[in-house]
Amino acid sequence: MGESPPARAAPGAGAGCGPALTREDPREAARGRPGAAAPSLRLLLRRFGPARGGVTAVEFALIAPVLLLLFSATVDVPRAFSTGRRLAHGASTMADLISRNDFQSLDEVYAAAQAVATPFDVGDARIVLTSAGVYRVRDAYVAKVCSSAAQKDVPRKVSATIGPAPMGMRLSGARFVMAEVRMRYHAIFRYVPVLNGWDFSYTTVWPVREGKSVNGRDEVVLPGGQPCPAEEPA
Repeated sequence: MGESPPARAAPGAGAGCGPALTREDPREAARGRPGAAAPSLRLLLRRFGPARGGVTAVEFALIAPVLLLLFSATVDVPRAFSTGRRLAHGASTMADLISRNDFQSLDEVYAAAQAVATPFDVGDARIVLTSAGVYRVRDAYVAKVCSSAAQKDVPRKVSATIGPAPMGMRLSGARFVMAEVRMRYHAIFRYVPVLNGWDFSYTTVWPVREGKSVNGRDEVVLPGGQPCPAEEPA
């Protein structure tokens, strides 16, 4: 038989009658003794139901990711749209510049795109500039590449078909230039994949404003290229 827990005097016992003895609760004794047995699982579960400690920490852990996502969106979404808009303006600026005259070097044209996009960095943009001519093929007007140049991309192949002639230029012998810009947006908060994988792509078509007269038409020849042939290239 195991030993019974020590008896203790009841509070308020009279001095003349001697201390009244009461038996100590085993669970209370176990809490006070080092090395005592841990509370049972049932007791722990009973305590867990009404427990309120740590509720604030749990709520914060659930809400914090949502708050971080909202904060990232308020920063990156407006920045992405502004970058795209500036990139579109850059494409228009380059098309306007090359439509006016021939260039020995296109460095200033490429730099103009970055100047228009400031304060956003578009140094990673892939740019393709094309000078094209319109030819009548059967019953349709088709645009074909006459000369092309690129930065961080591959220029269009000479004599390759671009597609149907743009509206307003469906006339055999018409000449125009085209600026194409592509860039992947890099978010500030890159841990959100949705905000970090946007691809911008803009194409601006511009009629030739000035240039050298070739075969009776004013046209622009990009560096390293040749004028558009008078007849449809093979």
